[in-house]
Amino acid sequence: MKEKTGSINVLIVEDDGIQQIIMERYINKLGHTVLATVSEGEAAVRSAMMLKEVDLIFMDIRLGDELDGIEAMKRIRESSNVKVIYVTGNSEPSTKSRAEETNYEDFIEKPITLKKIELAINNAFALS
Repeated sequence: MKEKTGSINVLIVEDDGIQQIIMERYINKLGHTVLATVSEGEAAVRSAMMLKEVDLIFMDIRLGDELDGIEAMKRIRESSNVKVIYVTGNSEPSTKSRAEETNYEDFIEKPITLKKIELAINNAFALS
C-alpha cells in the first residue's frame, strides 16, 4: 500500500452543487488540495486522465449523465490505479457489489461529515 504524507490531490465527482461545496471545504480544511470538481461520469473519466497528479477521487455513484460513478471508475481503472472513495445515498448491497469490481478504498454514505471524510482519507492512505 502506498503511504502518502502531506497534501493529497483530490478530484471530486459529485452532481449536487451544494455537496460539491461542502466536500471541497472539508477536504481543504483537512489540508488537502481539490484539483477539480466535475458533475458527470464522462467528465470524471476525462479529468482523471488529464490530471495525472490526482491521488484520490471522491466519486458519487448517481451522476448527471448516463455514465454512473461505478462505470466511470471502471473506465478510469483501465489506465490508472488512483484511489477511490465512493460517496452515495445509495448503499444497497447490489450497488456495493458493483462497486467492489473497482477495488475501492472506502464507501461512505451521505450526509457527508468532516469526520467521515477524514476517516476515509486516513484509511485510504494509512494515515494516523
